[in-house]
Amino acid sequence: MKKVSKGLFLASVAIGWGIADALMIFVNVRSRPGHPLAGLMGASVASLLYGAIFMLMLWYKSWAAIQDGHARTTPTNAIVLLFIPLFNIYMIFQTVWGLSKDFNAYFQRHHIPAARLPEGLFLAFCVLCNASMIPKVGLVLLAVNYIVALIMVSALCDAINAVAGKAQNS
Repeated sequence: MKKVSKGLFLASVAIGWGIADALMIFVNVRSRPGHPLAGLMGASVASLLYGAIFMLMLWYKSWAAIQDGHARTTPTNAIVLLFIPLFNIYMIFQTVWGLSKDFNAYFQRHHIPAARLPEGLFLAFCVLCNASMIPKVGLVLLAVNYIVALIMVSALCDAINAVAGKAQNS
């Protein structure tokens, strides 16, 4: 297992999702259907995809780091099942919140002296992702979830690097 670059993942998610969130909020607050600003939504989607690719890569690497026969899913299933419409509303809880639980259990089983992942924060991310689809209120929740996501990315990078460090020392 190789260590991950915390700076790369944090910057990529921060820039990608930050621009996307800012554009979505700006367009929804300032424009109406057919308004020229509505064209900014395309740039928002591109930026969102950039950040999402890095987030998906991080989740994949996270699941790969804890595959010792006790993880609830494989890295591939964790990611692929997020793309099934409606099922993804449930699957995000398994992929994200379940990841924090399984990581903490992995740390305990393997006696890795690292900070435990904040399971409540990972649960909040899942709830906020689903709730951000609510019109108007979702814009505020989107901004809150941006902060939660950055804290989550930082914690996951530290966790992966702790597992990689333990593997290198063994």
